[in-house]
Amino acid sequence: MTRRTLLISAAALGAGAMAACTSSQSDGGKATARSDRFGVGTYNTQEVADELRYVEENIRPSTETDTKRILITGSTGGIGQLAAAYLLARGHSVVAHARNEQRAADVRRDLPAVADVVIGDLLDLDQTRALATQINELPRFDVIIHNAGEYGIANREILNANSLSPYLLTSLVNPSADALVYLTSDLHLGGDLELDELRGDGADITYDDSKLHVATLAMAVARRRPDIRVNAVAPGWVPTKMGFHNGPYAPDDLRAGYMTQVWLAEGNEGARRITGNFLFHQKPETQVHTAVHDPQAQDDLLAAYAQRTGTTLT
Repeated sequence: MTRRTLLISAAALGAGAMAACTSSQSDGGKATARSDRFGVGTYNTQEVADELRYVEENIRPSTETDTKRILITGSTGGIGQLAAAYLLARGHSVVAHARNEQRAADVRRDLPAVADVVIGDLLDLDQTRALATQINELPRFDVIIHNAGEYGIANREILNANSLSPYLLTSLVNPSADALVYLTSDLHLGGDLELDELRGDGADITYDDSKLHVATLAMAVARRRPDIRVNAVAPGWVPTKMGFHNGPYAPDDLRAGYMTQVWLAEGNEGARRITGNFLFHQKPETQVHTAVHDPQAQDDLLAAYAQRTGTTLT
């Protein structure tokens, strides 16, 4: 059985969540860091905690890469936190994103070198808009990684977190970054753009649909902003809290799951020339939904986004 067959089969059984790094677990409003570093059993798996310790103990600042300012959404757990930890260890300035004060306290404790933490729950579009304002008040970023995502919650919330929020952040954050990275999933292959639903209440938008949205959004941005590097990344089905949503089945390599984002952020070697690609483990993915690279589908999606949100991508 191939990796893709396994993933899609698991999704059909309700067991497959692959991309991104936020858990659907709700946290309280407390701003005191939890006592157990890396949050095993709360917002991280043991596998993620072990990898965070590996990064802390083994990765050192780079002498070959210019220091960059990097923002990573959904970076208080999972592969978003791993990418943040690795880039910090390499000497970059990383701003994390948390959904609330509790998660902000946790990430400051877990990653003490983090430059700052911006706060906003992407389930709430008003908070997403306020988050864009927070980001615009900070010095410019060289790289923004749209990593945050949700699985296993109501469809309207899936739409807000996985689709509408990355669109709003792309549209409202000052477009000065040199590179944008969008986290998607192989499960986008089972999705549909569902433009009428997107313009409506979003009750029938699935996780798969939302991941097709974000992959298509990435390619639309790459086409409309040819002066920057824009790519979509499928990290694989990896053993994060999200990946273990319905049981410990995740078959993919955790380190490979976040290193494409690191590679694109640092922009070394071939990465500095890559844009408009859907990538898996630093290589172009060959099996991609037809809508992703279709300019008309991209424009139709952007028009639906603008109608739904009242915000137009410039």
